[in-house]
Amino acid sequence: MRFAPLILTTLIGVASAGKNAVIFPDEVVDSRPVPVDQLSDLDVPDLVIEKLEEIPVSECTYRSGPGSIVVTLYNGELLNGKVIDRSWDNNDPHQFQLGTPLVIEGLQKAVEDMCVNEVRKVTVPSRLAHGNKVSGGGLIPAGAALVYKIKLIGLKPPMYLNPEYKETKTVVEKTAVPVASQSAKDEL
Repeated sequence: MRFAPLILTTLIGVASAGKNAVIFPDEVVDSRPVPVDQLSDLDVPDLVIEKLEEIPVSECTYRSGPGSIVVTLYNGELLNGKVIDRSWDNNDPHQFQLGTPLVIEGLQKAVEDMCVNEVRKVTVPSRLAHGNKVSGGGLIPAGAALVYKIKLIGLKPPMYLNPEYKETKTVVEKTAVPVASQSAKDEL
């Protein structure tokens, strides 16, 4: 009976995981995508990036990339809507360099290849956020997926030239304009 507590603990763990724990072969699995606002932390396997406001190619000369220093505004919350950070609402820009461990990996990936003034909504799985540790002074539970609305408001070198950007050259024709001589002005 040494294994009885282990089996009981395993069964309790499977039961508490709910529908995400086991799929039986005779069950019909609904393959329709679940709206992001109805996901649980266990339902977010990958980074989800939605472009809310995209800048036209003709207006985007530079994009962010590896090593870029980005200046952002963002609001962060848990999947249940509990607010964890309000940089955007407080008009408190946050600056960080892509590729450094100062910001969670999910946010860094979300800001890559962005133009200034673009807005994205990002759903970050736990493994690309804080993992299985409690963070944010207890605001972010272990294993939590996070949702951010983020806007890139500034970009510092290194910046990457947008390969799709085509500069339109305006041709200005110069015409000769007669200039009155000083003697003509004196006669008036």
